[in-house]
Amino acid sequence: MKTVYIILFIIIIALVGGWYFMTMEEDMDTENDFAEMDLRVEFIPEEGIESQEIRVVSKEDEVMFQLTIDELNQWTQENWDIFEEEPEVGGREVDPGGFGFFDRAASISPNNRKMIFSVSDYAVATTVSFVIVADIESGEMGMINKPVPGSIEDFSWTEDSEMVAYSLGTARAAGDFLSVDNVVDLEREFMLSEEELLEVLDPEEEMVEVGQFMPVFQDLEWSEGRFYFTTEHPEEDRTDWSVDKEGVDLRLEE
Repeated sequence: MKTVYIILFIIIIALVGGWYFMTMEEDMDTENDFAEMDLRVEFIPEEGIESQEIRVVSKEDEVMFQLTIDELNQWTQENWDIFEEEPEVGGREVDPGGFGFFDRAASISPNNRKMIFSVSDYAVATTVSFVIVADIESGEMGMINKPVPGSIEDFSWTEDSEMVAYSLGTARAAGDFLSVDNVVDLEREFMLSEEELLEVLDPEEEMVEVGQFMPVFQDLEWSEGRFYFTTEHPEEDRTDWSVDKEGVDLRLEE
């Protein structure tokens, strides 16, 4: 009798194990199929008009994710408590349910799992932007825990889809700031401005005063664990830079 129980136990284990591995294999196939999709971001209405809806669409025109500005405003009101301090723009508090349209900056992660986009508020020639990360498959969203000054101009993802960098334009200049965010933890890793650059370029303050240099961050690219970009120089041509993921080791590139 004991032998029969042992045989039955072995059969059950084999069946459960087979089911588990078949399920795992199906999940992996689904994951691979999703990663290989050709996805794009669409705004409704189209280019040149304030967009009331944002979508992620496949090559076959299947809508994988969609969100209206009204749905976003409801979500931001429910999740506004992520900020340690009440966000302000031009001396007034930002209305978490008052965003009028989606910004044109949006990007899909290399693994096709996430889309990043932003909404902004304006006052007295000042802009503040809020960065939102959406899971394309589940529709779940999260917001980076700090707003950024200016309008987002360009996104650059790490290959593992865990971090993203972007430049910010303000009323003063295009590419006035550079921000790097962790989209897994939904935290701002660091931000660069003219001050950090001039500490390397002009530590003795012989070329230009702080406040007079416009960096114009461009050519954003990740490679081998570092982030590469270019900026203006106070006296020379454009300058090549790199920085590590923590924003600590800022270097001039030869």
